[in-house]
Amino acid sequence: MHDETFFTGGVFHESIEGGRSGAQIELGHDRVQAVTGDGERFFVQYSECQVDIGGYNDRMVFCRNEDRSLTIFCEDRKYPAALAYAAGGLLDEQLQERRQKLKSQNRRGHGMVLGVLVGAVVLIVGAYYGIQAAGVAAVKAVPVSVDEQIGQYSYESMDPGGAELHDEVVVAAIHEMVDRLAPHAALPDLKFEVHIIQASQINAFCLPGGVIVVYTGLIEAAEQPEQVAGVLAHEMAHATQRHGLQRISQSLGIAAAANLLIGDVEGILVLGSELFQLASINSYSRGQEGDADAEGVRMMHAAALDPLSMAQFFEIMKEQAGNLPAQLTWISTHPDHDARIISIREQMGTLPPQDYQTLDLDWEDVQSRIEKKADE
Repeated sequence: MHDETFFTGGVFHESIEGGRSGAQIELGHDRVQAVTGDGERFFVQYSECQVDIGGYNDRMVFCRNEDRSLTIFCEDRKYPAALAYAAGGLLDEQLQERRQKLKSQNRRGHGMVLGVLVGAVVLIVGAYYGIQAAGVAAVKAVPVSVDEQIGQYSYESMDPGGAELHDEVVVAAIHEMVDRLAPHAALPDLKFEVHIIQASQINAFCLPGGVIVVYTGLIEAAEQPEQVAGVLAHEMAHATQRHGLQRISQSLGIAAAANLLIGDVEGILVLGSELFQLASINSYSRGQEGDADAEGVRMMHAAALDPLSMAQFFEIMKEQAGNLPAQLTWISTHPDHDARIISIREQMGTLPPQDYQTLDLDWEDVQSRIEKKADE
């Protein structure tokens, strides 16, 4: 008999500030419900519930709705049995399948534990202090393939908010910018993958491992292609400086660091998709944003593209800020633009002479193609 109905957990949803909140979980007769500290209520019907088990500790249970826009999660040891009882058998098959999958993964993992235990302990102890400081030391020991796996998984799991644009001229223009910048990236072997999303959001981001997402709203807002290149340089810098991995190591702590250090991402992928989407879009620290600005300026200068274009785009966004959409706009997730404009200009004064070149693009044609697609 499992009569527990209230548990401590959390919820992921785009309407929540930051995308995530702690919550009290209630198991009703037909649904699982989460109530945040602010009194917001979210629920998933058992009849449409999609269950996952995993997370960094392999015991977190995730209940998602059909379109995966809402996730309710709990790691209480009693929760799976209580959930199965409350759902009246509707979720038994999913829960059993997820348990079997975890057992299979754990058996495979145990086969390599003895071989890596001593080295892992040393790395983990060092990583612990790195996590407390900022996660930087821990990330340096992690293979770049981990970034790539998490970035791909995150992009495949997310709703980008619009259809992907495949217009050859527009795609080629963005690829030309990335191709100019990529040889000067701090991680030279990182392969960047570009996706252009047709939506009015003035936004762009780069997931761990180099998955770049650019919204057509940003392309339309830029007066010159070099301004978009400046935004891309900034976002690519987040990936090359591995800021996303630092964020998840800080969020999940020592248990996640242990998995990351041995290149095992299976234990965190279920939780990591949501965390990395949040971290890579709007949750970088001020220090990381400043570092990405500085690295973006360096990349632009090395690519013979005028870094002043980045500051110019900040100024454009500052002027238009009152008219921007509320969510996922590049300027709203990049605060302190006045100070950053000054910082970019000061950094430019320290750079060696460079013969800056413009991008050989018909920018009006690129933008008109986006407008034409939007009217169709």
